[in-house]
Amino acid sequence: MRTAIFDLETFTLTADTGILLCASIKEYRRAGPIKTIRADKFPGWKRNRANSRAVCQAILEELHDYDIYVAHNGVWFDRTLLVSFALRYNLPLFLRFSKFIDPVLLARRHLRLSRNSLASVLSWLQIEDKKTPIDWEHWKRAAYNGDSESMDYIVDHCEQDVVCLEQAYDKMRKLVRDVRDNGSAY
Repeated sequence: MRTAIFDLETFTLTADTGILLCASIKEYRRAGPIKTIRADKFPGWKRNRANSRAVCQAILEELHDYDIYVAHNGVWFDRTLLVSFALRYNLPLFLRFSKFIDPVLLARRHLRLSRNSLASVLSWLQIEDKKTPIDWEHWKRAAYNGDSESMDYIVDHCEQDVVCLEQAYDKMRKLVRDVRDNGSAY
């Protein structure tokens, strides 16, 4: 069974007001580069950044061959956002019925931390790799102006989240008894 560790970066946190900026995807415990799909690499980016169809389709195509998905806050954010765009653009809805392991849900259910953010989980688990800081100016410049340097910053941030998430999941998977298609890991 293939497991995808992935993260999305968006401008705003809802499908009806936001856009997909990028996604980073890595196969769990496999060497090799992280696959990153960036909205600014699609032909329509310069003239119509509000249309996330092409980037959503590319993300779904990349995720399609995996059996299990791991994303921090993935049940309530990453999956629902991709399902929202897929439904709008008449793209495959396989993620709606897929098996998800969400470390934020594992932390809420099995750990007693003051916060369940990825940064907090990394700190608690004593993982040396850290998330990069969020500088919201980069998200605004990328979304409004199409600034490629800001997109580079966002892509680096997204890829680092995947690196950190894989390490956190490697420790937290001991908390997973089974994986269900309702999106929860118990």
